[in-house]
Amino acid sequence: MKKLLQNIFSVGNIYLNGKKFKVITIAGFRIKKKISKPIKSIYNRAAIPAEGIQYVENPEIWISNIEDKQKQIEMDNPFEYEDMVIANKTIGKYFLHNVKNVVNIGSGVGTFEWNNAQKHPDIKFVASEIDPKSTQWVLENRKLDNVIYCTDNIPTLLNKYGKFDLAITVDVIEHIQDYKSFLDEFSLLADKAVISTPNRDRYKDIQNLITPPYKWHVEEFNAGELYFILKMYYKNVTLYSLKNPYIEELTEVGLYSDYEKLVAYCEK
Repeated sequence: MKKLLQNIFSVGNIYLNGKKFKVITIAGFRIKKKISKPIKSIYNRAAIPAEGIQYVENPEIWISNIEDKQKQIEMDNPFEYEDMVIANKTIGKYFLHNVKNVVNIGSGVGTFEWNNAQKHPDIKFVASEIDPKSTQWVLENRKLDNVIYCTDNIPTLLNKYGKFDLAITVDVIEHIQDYKSFLDEFSLLADKAVISTPNRDRYKDIQNLITPPYKWHVEEFNAGELYFILKMYYKNVTLYSLKNPYIEELTEVGLYSDYEKLVAYCEK
């Protein structure tokens, strides 16, 4: 019955002449509705605003990183979820080789730095988190000799430090509505980058999704979308995933992967 209904009624996306359309098919008849700006317009590399991009959560439900974690403790949940700790450890394990300095954009409560900086005392870590409450917490609770915690935006970081050997952003891009402007800036930080995000194709009922089920996310990507977006900024992009989110091991994946976590290693 379900298959029969899908043959009678279906909803999907198509691209025609650089435009994206929502297509509704009812008993063989197609209704086409434009749902976004032309692709060329979206990815036109325009001038970067001097003030930088304010990368924050969905403003309608925004809560600072540390406040959210404190609420989790009140509900007897862990301060940091184990899979996120493993993801941060794994990125450090695989990509902190031959690096003298690294910048982390959207560093939250310093999970990446806390789990990697002590293992790499010769590397200088700069961790930027726009939320001042979270930054104050890490300064008080996770201070390390080779880590600079700050609230600087990307233009300020570039002005202070110049280019880095490696730029990372761990599960940040899915929180940013204007991810194009964010990548315009982020890609200037270093010639090598690591960008991780949850894979939208991890959901079982993906064809019926309209918005991300996780309320903090404003945009999610599958492997193919992430790859081709990042190819607009970097010459080489390799996608990896953690087959098991609780084991520190990356596996190279293709454009149709449905593993939960996507980790993109990018080089100019």
